[in-house]
Amino acid sequence: METCKMQPLKKTNCPARRVLNLLKGKFTLEILSEIIDGNLHYGSLLRSVEGINPRILAQRLHDFEKEGILSRKVLPTSPPQIEYKMTKKGIALRSIVEEMKKWEQTYGD
Repeated sequence: METCKMQPLKKTNCPARRVLNLLKGKFTLEILSEIIDGNLHYGSLLRSVEGINPRILAQRLHDFEKEGILSRKVLPTSPPQIEYKMTKKGIALRSIVEEMKKWEQTYGD
C-alpha cells in the first residue's frame, strides 16, 4: 500500500491528491451527500442543494459520470426524468464522505 507523508500536500505523487481534487469542487460534497441519502433525480437535487444553480449541478453530475462515480439513466416519463445512482466506484466514496462529516461534527467550530 502506497503512503504519503503528511508534509506538503502539493506533491502530486500523494495518492490522496486525486481524491481531494475530485471532492474539492463547489457543492461536490453536498451533491454526493444528497445522492448517498437517496435523492436521485436532477430536479430534486436542484431543490435540495441550497444555493446551487442548474449549470453548476449539471456540470458536477457530468463530471461524476465521466469519473465513473455516478451512472445516469433517462427514465421513460413525460417529461423525461434523469436518475443518478452511485456506481461501485461511487459507493466506495461513501465512507470517505461520511468520515469527513464525522470529522466536521467532532472538530468543526
